[in-house]
Amino acid sequence: MWGLSPSDNNTQINNYKAQYGVSNPCAGTEGGGPQAINIVNSGQPFLGYPTYIVVCPDRTVYYDVCWPPNENCFDPYFDQCGATGLSAMFETDLTEICQGQQISFSDESVCDISSWSWVFAGGTPATSSEQNPVVTYETAGNFDVELTVSNGSNSATTTYTGFITVNELPGVTLESFGEVCIEWEAFELSGGLPEGGEYSGTGVSDGTFDPALAGMGTFMITYTFEDNNECVNFVEAEIIVTSCVGIEDAELSGIRIYPNPSDGIFTVSSMSDESLFVEILNSAGQSIKEMSINNSGILNLTDKVNGIYYLRIKSAEKYQIIKLILMKE
Repeated sequence: MWGLSPSDNNTQINNYKAQYGVSNPCAGTEGGGPQAINIVNSGQPFLGYPTYIVVCPDRTVYYDVCWPPNENCFDPYFDQCGATGLSAMFETDLTEICQGQQISFSDESVCDISSWSWVFAGGTPATSSEQNPVVTYETAGNFDVELTVSNGSNSATTTYTGFITVNELPGVTLESFGEVCIEWEAFELSGGLPEGGEYSGTGVSDGTFDPALAGMGTFMITYTFEDNNECVNFVEAEIIVTSCVGIEDAELSGIRIYPNPSDGIFTVSSMSDESLFVEILNSAGQSIKEMSINNSGILNLTDKVNGIYYLRIKSAEKYQIIKLILMKE
């Protein structure tokens, strides 16, 4: 690559090309020449002309001034590019990924390469003899990549320190949904953390679950979250759709709710000594009150409007849903 004087105009450049056979000199004042040849490298200025640049296969760059312009000026620097001319170089499609993703490595080495030896810290495989390997990274961190190439007589090695960044997947949790009633209206799903993710699955639309649309049965709800590094993780939890019609006859399972219907004061008693976690849900399946009871307890719904409510009882073994009827005078 050649650069001319900053003061040369296009006519002078064209004459220079014709006289010396230089096909692509850098332009002078009419083409921004000062930026092309006013070079300072390691504290040494190159303000003469024509300036030439030699770029070696290992990407080492040399600058100097040569007059008259002749390719022989390049010879000393061709020698400095390496006695063998062998150079190990590579590129990747990505340098920053998330845990579990893959990276494709492309060999860009020069000089009749016949063998490749890769070392991938933190990667799978950890080593490879392929020319263009694909590597999976399961562990978060910053990792080196080393490539050694050979042409049968000589070898060259290049190591990029901390070349690959693998971001950790976000931690995602989802509370169990337990049993819901098919008679309920569609309700908004919740319990996924960190907040801001998306719910999906049978009966799910725009973050709401429609029991009637899903139908009776057991279904998996998936909660997916993407963090600021565009790393995605997900978790699943069961939701059980059952009918709550007639379930108020709870004595069969050892639990009594009375009176039911009630004017707002319900007594809950259990034949078991087990502590029970109790939630009161409205007709849309939203939790409006919760408490723990041992053997017996009082539910006070006198501050609520008349209608159908549901008592969801969680024991160590299962969920149970009981319909409550609130009929205040």
